Amino acid sequence: MILKARDLVETLHQQIESRTTGTPAQLAQRLGISHRTLMRYIAQLREMGADIRFSLHRNTYYYATSLTFRFGYEPVFANDDNPVGNGEGD
Repeated sequence: MILKARDLVETLHQQIESRTTGTPAQLAQRLGISHRTLMRYIAQLREMGADIRFSLHRNTYYYATSLTFRFGYEPVFANDDNPVGNGEGD
């Protein structure tokens, strides 16, 4: 579930970045989600600081300012300052 959501947000970001989203209905269909879900993802990206706008002339979403999204995780290694449990109900 988490990986699917991450992939969807990455695809949405790429579409917006390349200014090839089409209408909201077209974009939602391309992503395989409802219009309502698309609006929720766009709202969440905006809450994270993305200045997303829609051009009626070009019929696409776009970023008003350049930005970079990074998705991922970082492993945590145990040391004296940061003990990490052994995974047995810590």
